[in-house]
Amino acid sequence: MEKNNAGIDIGGTNLRCGILGEGGTVKSRLSVSFPKSLNEAEKQVDFIIGNVKQFLSANEKYGVKSIGVGIAGQIDDKTGSVLFSPNLNWHEVPLKYILEKETGLDVYIANDLTAITFGEWKFGSGKGEDNIICIFVGTGIGSGIIIDGSLYSGCSNASGEIGHITIVSGGRKCTCGNYGCLEAYAGGLGIANIAKERAAADINGFKNIINAAGGGIDGISAETVADAYKAGDKKAAELIRETGVYLSDGVISAINLLNPCVIILGGGVIDGIPGLYDTVKNEVGKRALKASISKLRILKSGLGGEAGIIGAAGLAAMHAMHCL
Repeated sequence: MEKNNAGIDIGGTNLRCGILGEGGTVKSRLSVSFPKSLNEAEKQVDFIIGNVKQFLSANEKYGVKSIGVGIAGQIDDKTGSVLFSPNLNWHEVPLKYILEKETGLDVYIANDLTAITFGEWKFGSGKGEDNIICIFVGTGIGSGIIIDGSLYSGCSNASGEIGHITIVSGGRKCTCGNYGCLEAYAGGLGIANIAKERAAADINGFKNIINAAGGGIDGISAETVADAYKAGDKKAAELIRETGVYLSDGVISAINLLNPCVIILGGGVIDGIPGLYDTVKNEVGKRALKASISKLRILKSGLGGEAGIIGAAGLAAMHAMHCL
């Protein structure tokens, strides 16, 4: 029987599972959205456990030996507990313990961008590079860092929280509790919140965005803003231009601080909004320190939506090997 590893990517709105084979090949996959009624950590964990067990049962032929999990938030690297996940509003959730108890398999828990970065480094756009910053923009914004050929985790395993650097002092409130975070301006949730506020104040001017959301302000999301933008709406275009500048502020700060060889950009917001990637490239070229970008390449994710499951499974395999 083959021996493979499972990867689980827990996002703010979706759960993705996959079976990783040699060379980064995903042999089987599952993607489900969290029901909106699941607004408590315990119910969300039950939903995750149920889907993971069902997925593993349906893929018994692959002989899964370990599970890697990537989740947005701060992770206790010794216990595998999720200390805080802003977008899910989890606090002190012992995810490793629960998953190991329910599946009987070894489980490795990592921040979602640590997992994504590992996947891109080993199998994607960062393959062969030693100094990388991988930035993904989805519901929130996170990053992972490779320095001199090693994952950088920081003193308390909490590095890479680029979404929570302050870009507007005293600005919009973020899900983390701080004000003015990059994520509150350029993450999917931040884009939606800004659009909702502007639509409520200017219903006529935002009618195309409201219509794209099904006719109600509450239905506005980053996706509906993107749809209106693609259709040529001026209000959507204005918001997207602002988003691009804010996102560039965060990327430029990271470049000037760490001087990477490669920046990898990905995630649903980058993929779903035409021109955002090019805006960041242009702003970096104009505003970042010239010495910091003299050898820099800015690339799109090579693994796309599967980066999280590939990286999580890869981390689990590496961890299991080092524990032998």
